[in-house]
Amino acid sequence: MGSHGPALARLRKTLRRHAREGWARAVFARPGQDDAPRVLEGPGSGPPDDATVEALIAAASAAAAEGRVKQTLVLDDQRRVRIDARHGSGKLVTLDEDRVRKVMGGKERNLRPDASAPLLRVIGIMNADGTISAKNAKKYKQVDHFVELCRPVWERLVAQRGPERPPSESEPLRVLDLGCGNGYLGFVLAEALRLAELPVRLHGVDRRTDVIAQCRARAEALGHGGLTFQEASIAEVGAGDVATLGAPPELVVALHACDTATDDALALAVRSGASAIMAAPCCQHELAEQLRTREQRDAAPVPAMLQHSVLRQDYAAGLTDALRVELLQACGYHVDAIEFVASEHTPKNLLLRAHRRHPQAPVEPARWHLTTVRERCQALGVEPRLLALLEAVEPATV
Repeated sequence: MGSHGPALARLRKTLRRHAREGWARAVFARPGQDDAPRVLEGPGSGPPDDATVEALIAAASAAAAEGRVKQTLVLDDQRRVRIDARHGSGKLVTLDEDRVRKVMGGKERNLRPDASAPLLRVIGIMNADGTISAKNAKKYKQVDHFVELCRPVWERLVAQRGPERPPSESEPLRVLDLGCGNGYLGFVLAEALRLAELPVRLHGVDRRTDVIAQCRARAEALGHGGLTFQEASIAEVGAGDVATLGAPPELVVALHACDTATDDALALAVRSGASAIMAAPCCQHELAEQLRTREQRDAAPVPAMLQHSVLRQDYAAGLTDALRVELLQACGYHVDAIEFVASEHTPKNLLLRAHRRHPQAPVEPARWHLTTVRERCQALGVEPRLLALLEAVEPATV
């Protein structure tokens, strides 16, 4: 289903007319929901040379012959030309307020398609042609919810600095993203802070080479000079790595660091005196393995909780997070355990959001109240990694 004769002539004429001032990209898709459209990057703003325009026309004509007749010439983040190559006609569409509201599903969003289009495209929510498909609408809503969860955290951090030392280019907010993965939510946080006019320096850490390379490429594509990434496990992160931020982190983020990697992240946050922590635990296996012995099953308040694998996994996961809450509280943090919306990128639904009660005070392990939690763990027959990490901290090493 392509276009021929007069339709191709009109298509060429339409493209020449709208491309004369430059364009960002051209998108060639098949009718319906095309999950793999062809994208041709444009020269950007400014009049292109004749060869560039002819290359665009040739690509559009070839795409039409293949049935890719749903074509979009994206001029910039505000304007695009929708073209039906079967007829060759085009319509200029401007992203005005009414259209923005429609893209946002009729609701106000923190990351608007007219203000955050580059970020939304990079993380895969917005299509190359500037639309948000139905399958990504839920993800878009979840990203908006994540920003709302972060907002009280950064507002508290700004308030703690006081009016005499607001975040600035020379002294930005400092965020350490541990187990950052593909950086999806770290980039969302950085964008939300940009929109709030709060400079940020974010350092992401992950042990996988491929995701770190992807994060660096995304940061470069977005022009985020304040975002850096390091290939390492969380347990390997030391004072020198944290110094990349210029000072200890104000916010430590660990979203779905697997199993005890979450404990490594929490321990690092506490040792560094981070003012705020946001952690979404994932895949808690450590205590479930410890609770498998017959002695522990027989000592359980309800033995069936530990006798059956499914029940034991659920019990151990809840116990793991409850002990994490108690340990953070013992180290001087106020902790909220709240719902964290699940999605393809956020498979678990619990978020531990903590803030240090006295953020300006020095880190003093001698004042941590770990004994009570240690006694509780002994009674339960478990030895959580976070407790061991915190008990191993010496004042001289903080």
